[in-house]
Amino acid sequence: MNLIGLVLIAISTVIIVSDIKERKISNRLNLVVLVCCLLIAYEYENIELHILRSTLVLTVGLVIFSLGIIGAGDIKLLSIYALIIDSQYWTLSLVTIGFIGGITALIILIKSKIVKNGKNKGVPYGVPIVFSSLFFIHLSALS
Repeated sequence: MNLIGLVLIAISTVIIVSDIKERKISNRLNLVVLVCCLLIAYEYENIELHILRSTLVLTVGLVIFSLGIIGAGDIKLLSIYALIIDSQYWTLSLVTIGFIGGITALIILIKSKIVKNGKNKGVPYGVPIVFSSLFFIHLSALS
């Protein structure tokens, strides 16, 4: 693991904490992830930049955001990670995000039934996005 990879993991951990606590992923954190992903693409010559996919994720995601289904920070984060996840892993990464997101939603539902505080701040989708994306970025760098 190199320094850029460690920075990406560190900032992704900050994103997870921020999303769990505040249900917000700041543009500054997304910008750091973008820089890291671009540097990783530069460092590993076998990693292609998937600009069209990233743009499509951002476009579709913003439509979904406007419907109130997912947060804009989550969409921006996924579109940034989408830049460097290899095509052979892309679909599997989305399925994994959905699976981890479902588990996260189930945990939140169970917790809300036990605690009964009446507050539902939604699902911190940054958590499954980060875990899945980092795993598949790692696999992309290895292939």
